[in-house]
Amino acid sequence: MNRISVSIIKLGGSVITDKTSYRKIRRENLSKICNQLKNVNKPYIVIHGAGSFGHIIAEKHSIQAGFEDKNQLDGIVKIRQDMASLSQEVIDCLIENNVKAIGFQTSALAFMTGAEVEYFLNPIEKSLTLGVCPVLSGDVLFTEEGGFTIHSGDSIITHLVKHFDVKQVIFLTDVDGLFEKSDDSEEGKLVRELNYNEFKEFKVEEIQSEVIDVTGSMKGKVDEISTLLEEVEQVVIINGLIPERLGSVLKNENEVSTIIYGKKST
Repeated sequence: MNRISVSIIKLGGSVITDKTSYRKIRRENLSKICNQLKNVNKPYIVIHGAGSFGHIIAEKHSIQAGFEDKNQLDGIVKIRQDMASLSQEVIDCLIENNVKAIGFQTSALAFMTGAEVEYFLNPIEKSLTLGVCPVLSGDVLFTEEGGFTIHSGDSIITHLVKHFDVKQVIFLTDVDGLFEKSDDSEEGKLVRELNYNEFKEFKVEEIQSEVIDVTGSMKGKVDEISTLLEEVEQVVIINGLIPERLGSVLKNENEVSTIIYGKKST
């Protein structure tokens, strides 16, 4: 069976929300990002992070630790409510920019048994074949053993690339790309290109932040990318606070970014 060929665009929580302020959207930046997508003539999936709509409440109720007591249930309900609100903002913005977008609740499509997450992706596949852009987000996922857990947008991508033929994954973050550690400098150096083997040896420069992120730091993103590179041809990391860069990457134009070539490209 032929797999559907798609691109995946991940809108980091830090580029569509102000992660220091509860439920604060970077509405102007979100609008500019969606504007870059209005003329894209190839199938793609949009996934967005939780930002200040998820991480702050998740941290407060220790949702990432799994079920410990019923007091956490208030947190789950609030996170689901907040994520529905944020997803609708993203969807509305896409539609305003002539993108035929439909939202899918991640926690209604997936369930975790043991260490495995099982997805029901038929609705996503059908929407793509009809020419509709699916929109998903990080979410609180129910689990057979622990009750619930945080399932990040990056983790969603790791599962989607096993089902679809994903040529390119574009991460919109709040930095220009990956920065390499340097022993003789306090500041890391932006790395423009890495092949599959080079990435395996790559040492990421951690960017210190006081902002709460229950899904992991840039180091966590690098770990997810390592898995993605087994399946996809190319992973691109760009600064989503400069939305025009997304348009350039989608047109295959040279842009400030980090491009990592997958195992199949070597």
